[in-house]
Amino acid sequence: MTRLELEVDNRHIEVEATFDSSDGHNKRMVLIIDGRRIEAEVSEPEPGSILLIIDHRVFRCTREPDHTGGLRLTVNGRPMSVRARDRKHLRGHESHESGLMLLTSPMPGKVVSLLLGPGNLVEARQGVVIVEAMKMQNEVQAPRAGRIIEVRVSPGQTVNAGEVLAVVE
Repeated sequence: MTRLELEVDNRHIEVEATFDSSDGHNKRMVLIIDGRRIEAEVSEPEPGSILLIIDHRVFRCTREPDHTGGLRLTVNGRPMSVRARDRKHLRGHESHESGLMLLTSPMPGKVVSLLLGPGNLVEARQGVVIVEAMKMQNEVQAPRAGRIIEVRVSPGQTVNAGEVLAVVE
């Protein structure tokens, strides 16, 4: 289970996500959003595009990183800004105002490789971790320059969408 605090267009939402099952291409997921249980089917028909089916309603989503370290999502043609924080890993750490950047997995997948480790300097848009999903490799990049202070994953590890992979200051 992954627990996240999301900021969607300046609105705070608490989410718990659990992958229930998978048939190869489609994954069943249970979401608890602000206390409400939602079951969804999730697939990625092409890189950067996600299809959600919730209560027989289809949500077509595209995503791309934005300049703040968050994501720019478009859901059924409606653009929105999303930032995710992994609540479990934020306890005991400084807040967002401290300048920490959490690099999160854009989708469920497997960590293929670590390009940088703790202590390494990272440039803006430089790759830090490679995550493979549905046979496509996705490079998770730092949105701005900094220093890697923590890597929370290792090669071969399975990760959920929004899971924190590394922390940059």
